[in-house]
Amino acid sequence: MSSSNTEPAGNVKAKCLPTYLLLDTSGSMLPFADTLNKTLDHLYDTVVKSPRVSEFAHISIISFNTSAHVVLPMMDIEQVTALPEVMCGGGTRYGDAFSLVHERIDVDVPALNDAGRAVLRPAVFFLTDGNPTDEEGSWTEAYSRLVDPTWRRRPHVITYGFGAANSDILGRIATKAAFLADEQLDQQEALAGVLSSMLQSLVTSARADQLLIPTDVPGFISVPVEYTD
Repeated sequence: MSSSNTEPAGNVKAKCLPTYLLLDTSGSMLPFADTLNKTLDHLYDTVVKSPRVSEFAHISIISFNTSAHVVLPMMDIEQVTALPEVMCGGGTRYGDAFSLVHERIDVDVPALNDAGRAVLRPAVFFLTDGNPTDEEGSWTEAYSRLVDPTWRRRPHVITYGFGAANSDILGRIATKAAFLADEQLDQQEALAGVLSSMLQSLVTSARADQLLIPTDVPGFISVPVEYTD
C-alpha cells in the first residue's frame, strides 16, 4: 500500500546541518573585537566560495553579552553581501544565549524542512573567554532546556574557551567535545584558532555529509565532557 508520506523514487532530499556560532561578545572580548570580525569575515568568504559547504552547513551567528542577539539569521549565505560588525561590551549571560538558540532552532529547522531538506540534528559551536555572569540556576535551566533528551531538535554542542574560561563549565556545557586554550597561547591566536577549527569542522562535515568534530585543535587541550547524548 502506498503512503502519501513516501518520497517518489529517486527524490532523495539533500542533507543539511543547521549550524550556530554562539559567540561571547562581552566587555572582556573588547580587545579582540577586530580579530573576531576579521576572522568571521574570513569564515564567511571561505564558505561562500565553497558551494558544497554552504549547501550543507546552514549557518547562523548569535552573539551574547548582557543579552543575546542574532547577528546573522539562518539563510542562504550566498545572499549575504557582508557580515554585520560584531560589537563587544557588557556581561556574559550564558542563559540568554541558550534561550535564544533554542528559540531559533524551533524556527529554522521547520523552515529547512519546508524547503525540502533532510535536516540533521543542529550543531552549536560555543565560544567564550570567561565565566557566566548570570546566576547558575538561571543559565543551567536554560541550558537544560536546550539539551533536553525529550526534545527531538536538541543540538550537539561543541565548546571552546580561552582567557578566563572555566574548563569545568566548558565540559558541562559540551555534549560532544570541549577545548580550552593552552595558557601559553596568545589570546589573539586562540580566537583565530577557534574559528579556524570551526571552519575546518564544517568543511570535513560537508565532505562526509554528516557532522564531524575535531579530536585535536592546535594550541588547545581537550576537556572531559560530562554530558553525552
